[in-house]
Amino acid sequence: MKSRILIVEDEQIIAEDLAIQVRRLGHEVLGISSSGEEAIAFAEQSTPDLVVMDVQLEGPMTGAQAAHIIRERTGAAIVFVTAFPSALLRAGPHPPQSDICVSKPFSRMQLETALRTAGERREK
Repeated sequence: MKSRILIVEDEQIIAEDLAIQVRRLGHEVLGISSSGEEAIAFAEQSTPDLVVMDVQLEGPMTGAQAAHIIRERTGAAIVFVTAFPSALLRAGPHPPQSDICVSKPFSRMQLETALRTAGERREK
């Protein structure tokens, strides 16, 4: 199923690569944000189905904090993408068990599986 996806990643090259991969998987990329505050504002306007979220972002807000707010305000499912999965446990507020975490570097198959699983969980 095609999802509307917001990418939140502060490294531009990685963000663009994610956008390309997400489009190739048949999804719509609504936009790319590099900070938590920007992502929250964008998500409130565009109401994405899914958010692909890095844990460490520009600015004072972590990806986990931004994800918590976006999930509460929009109901979007979250797929964390991080080089430091253990940082997610320390990032607080603790992400719900329904969130998915993909470690960088990741394969196209890992990303595809994560997006599909997040979409299925959101539909329940």
